[in-house]
Amino acid sequence: MEEKRKKLSKEELEKIKKEREQEMEREVILMKADEVKEETLIFDMDGQIEFKNEIADLVLEQIDDPEEKFNLYYNVVNRLLKKHLPKGEENKDARELIYEEKNTFLTRGHRKNEKGIRGADGRMAYIPDINELINIIMDWISNKGTMFDLYTKIRDLNISKGYGSPRI
Repeated sequence: MEEKRKKLSKEELEKIKKEREQEMEREVILMKADEVKEETLIFDMDGQIEFKNEIADLVLEQIDDPEEKFNLYYNVVNRLLKKHLPKGEENKDARELIYEEKNTFLTRGHRKNEKGIRGADGRMAYIPDINELINIIMDWISNKGTMFDLYTKIRDLNISKGYGSPRI
């Protein structure tokens, strides 16, 4: 019987040892999960290594605000274009070209297809994109640019961002 107790004791000891090892393994896994993830190493302009806090960058980005989008799209972008683009039926085609490039930019590359369907809505554009477009329009206005100047600025921006060339 004493041998059975010793065997049981050895078996129990092995079982306890195995449970402790498993517990230690779980602790290591959980501690690894708690390591700082939001910091990454990056190289700055001088080639120096820096820590970048990605969570702080996310918090600093603008939060989606439908009212601000509405105001920027209708009360700034469209109002500026309506006020400063030439009016009249003779300029309608030129205005349409500019509006197409504007909407392609605001929808991040969605151009109208053969049926005239864009598949995206410029009114739902990202706020930083709308602000970038406003800066382009304001620069065009302050420099007293032509319709061709505005068209080429927005078209070239679309091409540089990989949104493709306009279809005629």
